Amino acid sequence: MRLRMGWAGAILLAAVLPVAAEQVPEQVQTFGESIDVRVVNVETVVVDKKGERVRGLSAADFRLLVDGKEVPIEYCTEIEEGRAASSTKENAGAPVAAGEEVGRNYLIYIDDSFSVANVRDEALAKLQRDLTLLKSADRMAVLAFDGSRIDVLSNWTGDAAALAAALERARRRPTLGAQQLSRQRGLKSDMDWVLNMEGLEGDQIAAFREDTSNRISPEARTQLGRTAAAAASALRGFTAPPGRKVMLMLSGAWSMQVAPQLYGPMIEAANRLGYTIYPADMAQSDNRAISALGALAEKTGGRVVVSAKMEAFREVVADTGSYYWIGFTPAWKADDHGHKVTVEPRRAELAVRARGGFSDLSKRTENAMKAESVLLFGGGDGQNQDRRLIVRLGEPKRAGRGQMEIPVTLGVPVESLALTPKGGGYIAETPLAIVSMDDKGGRADLPGSRLKVDLKTPPRTGTYARFQTAIRVRDIGQRLVFSVQDPVNGTAIWGEAEFAPRETRAAAKR
Repeated sequence: MRLRMGWAGAILLAAVLPVAAEQVPEQVQTFGESIDVRVVNVETVVVDKKGERVRGLSAADFRLLVDGKEVPIEYCTEIEEGRAASSTKENAGAPVAAGEEVGRNYLIYIDDSFSVANVRDEALAKLQRDLTLLKSADRMAVLAFDGSRIDVLSNWTGDAAALAAALERARRRPTLGAQQLSRQRGLKSDMDWVLNMEGLEGDQIAAFREDTSNRISPEARTQLGRTAAAAASALRGFTAPPGRKVMLMLSGAWSMQVAPQLYGPMIEAANRLGYTIYPADMAQSDNRAISALGALAEKTGGRVVVSAKMEAFREVVADTGSYYWIGFTPAWKADDHGHKVTVEPRRAELAVRARGGFSDLSKRTENAMKAESVLLFGGGDGQNQDRRLIVRLGEPKRAGRGQMEIPVTLGVPVESLALTPKGGGYIAETPLAIVSMDDKGGRADLPGSRLKVDLKTPPRTGTYARFQTAIRVRDIGQRLVFSVQDPVNGTAIWGEAEFAPRETRAAAKR
């Protein structure tokens, strides 16, 4: 589903929309955009030929390349078991001081759509037992995907009791993995029946095996698309505290070998937000499928966690405790483009593991992520308490078969507009993001537009600028979320509205 938009104009409104009197100062204030200095952290694991971790390295032991060109390393801090090692002059700009604890943020993502219940439950029970491994600066959040919706079982917290309760609830959830595997085995039986047919020659059998080796049931293929999109949305939309970001993804590995390209958006989201992905198989998949999970992890600097004892979290804690935190400042400014990042050791006997890419988010993309976060996780969960946009929907009009055009009026606080002088007046421009979810869980593409306004005099603090537009959606129930970037404090502000389908609107008029 796509949203189509056309701008109808923009004017300042200071009286019609509600304004709190105490917000209006006696003197006029103008507003400007803050400068955002972005530093990229690349978590790098270094091992020798025996696979043992190598300690005591400095920036001089690495080459850092961005898009194939070497760039200066601003700092290289060694993290030992969750704490920054002794500092040197070259680490003057490091984000942590010597001896300081570096918190790890563990996002536990449970994909119930491809997990088998008994395997998942054993892994979650071991994870619950190993909550004692969390240190004082560590945080964990628990999300679960049921095949269509992401549920927040726990927001970010270091409270072991709260996390244990969340994991208990996770084990009571149904899974779809056994059903998906049953369909897949049925498909394999059909293929085996064809192979056993009389009259097939060797070349025909070989060709058939090659053509069908990666076949997947239609139901699983449809679900895989939803699952991959949901995992990417979870990374983009779920706000993480500062520190190292780790995603432990519990899913069925067998689904990965079929269409790993579907997880491209998830890899992109992980790299642009600094998440290291550690997948764990929840379906007793074969070695070929496990290797597909490993390929997913490798692109973010992680690795697949395989343990006969199902101690996935214990392995992740051990792997993320010691590494090198290498930092640099991008030469570009929020261009939204993907950039290849490569860390090379200057000593031939060493090998490194680090993420392979980075994207510097534009304000427009940050707005879209904020809107998606509100759409998926709501605005009252402690993450999004800055709702300040006023949204009013007008009377919808038919705009083609099954399509409705809806007039929209947005009230944007003038504090959230970066006003700059122009001629004898002022201009302001800010990117707007809109996302939509229908009653069946389908999400719309994010349209790219900008709000513009010309003013003769600077507005008073506490007033609102009114922007009018129109959006085109399918005539079914829609939840619409609008978001713009506050240029002063860098946060995104948002508002939402509900659009009812024709039948509901007609019933309300009767």
